[in-house]
Amino acid sequence: MLPRLALLAAQLFLASCAAVPGYMPPPLEGSKHKGALAKPLESGDVSDAGRYEMSSTEKSMDCKRMTGSMQVTIRRLKDPVGREEPSALSAAAEKAATPFYGSSGKTSDRAGLYARERAKLDAYNAELAAKGCKTLDIEAELARAPEGPKKY
Repeated sequence: MLPRLALLAAQLFLASCAAVPGYMPPPLEGSKHKGALAKPLESGDVSDAGRYEMSSTEKSMDCKRMTGSMQVTIRRLKDPVGREEPSALSAAAEKAATPFYGSSGKTSDRAGLYARERAKLDAYNAELAAKGCKTLDIEAELARAPEGPKKY
C-alpha cells in the first residue's frame, strides 16, 4: 500500500511540473522585445539567374543590423562543420524523410545552400553600398581562417 501511495505522489508531482500544451506566458512588462527587431525577417529568394532578391523587410534593415547579419552568415559559411559532406546513408535518409516532415530538402544540397548564402551576401553588400554604408570585403572575410571560441 505504501509503495502505491509513493508512486501516486510521484506521478502527481510530475504532472504538476508538466507544461500545459499551448500555454504561452505573457510578455514581461517593460520588455524590450516589442519592437520590429523582435519579429523574424521574411527571407528573400534566389532567382533562376542565381541572383538573390531581397524581401521588403530585408531592405528595411539599418546598416548595423544588415552588417551583423552578414557577419553571422560569413562565420556560418566558414564553419568547418557546415562544409562537411554528409555520408551517403544520411543523405538518403534525409531525402526519404523529407516528405514526412514537410521540409523542403534544400538543406541537403550543400553546394546549393552555399551558393544561396553567397548570393545573399552579395545582395546585402550591394544594399549597404546603395544606402551609403560601409561595405564588407566578402572575399577577404571568407579567406581568413575561422576564429576560435572567445575567452571572456
